[in-house]
Amino acid sequence: MTTAAHDVAAKGRVAIVAGSGRIPVYAAGKLAAAGRDPFIVVIEGEADEELRQYEHDVINTAEIGRLVAILERVGPSEVIMVGGVGARPDLRRLRPDWTTLRLAAWLLPKLRAGDDAILRGVIETIESAGFPVRGVHELVPDLLAKQGQIAGPKPTKADREAIATAVRGALALGALDAGQACVAIGRRIVALEAAEGTDMMLQRVSELRKNGRLKAARGGVLVKLAKPGQELRADLPTIGTATIENAARAGLKGIAVHAENALISDFEATCARAREQGIFLVGIDPEDWALAG
Repeated sequence: MTTAAHDVAAKGRVAIVAGSGRIPVYAAGKLAAAGRDPFIVVIEGEADEELRQYEHDVINTAEIGRLVAILERVGPSEVIMVGGVGARPDLRRLRPDWTTLRLAAWLLPKLRAGDDAILRGVIETIESAGFPVRGVHELVPDLLAKQGQIAGPKPTKADREAIATAVRGALALGALDAGQACVAIGRRIVALEAAEGTDMMLQRVSELRKNGRLKAARGGVLVKLAKPGQELRADLPTIGTATIENAARAGLKGIAVHAENALISDFEATCARAREQGIFLVGIDPEDWALAG
């Protein structure tokens, strides 16, 4: 639950460790409008160029020690980590600075682990340096997907069956710290998200339809959930207009996301695109669906 100390109206400067996508841009704008003077830590090759209008510095994915040094120089009251990161940390790019060397003994094993373990390690590193890490949804709560119908037509009985199937697939996948999304048609799982990400997974589904591997011209759903036990201050499931467009190209009928644990980028535009494409968008509690169908 968002508290007065953690929302956009709280006091003090916020550092945004920014990956790809439009949510870092939206969050920076909201925080700037609220007088919270965002400082952007731009992840090289990931963050939107628009973020460079703010005071910023640039790091690569392996420069954890330098990230801490930047935060110590800037002195934010809170830190948020938001946006996608396509590349895992390249240990060959680690710089032998004192901060990295001091952290190396316990940080390096985390950099070789799964994505959620890496994020936990980075958050622990930031907080051990004295900077509280918040979820972007705590500071900018209007990004969160709500429970129930969000946009587009209501799911049919067949759609609900597919949602239940995809929920079970996504939960099993998430338990392995391997991905957040699953596509199902009826009781059949046809795609699981791996390192390529959601959009490329949807492109695979589109190719399956073009190649005749999926017989129906249209059908199926995308479900995107937070991983069981996931660190919710970073890497929340995220969808936006591109997700809607790729789902439509893949012939899907709808998208279900984890209510209160997923982000919707460009909310109005995303909902409008869903209506235009005839794609339903709903927020669900996966516990209610895991045994359904």
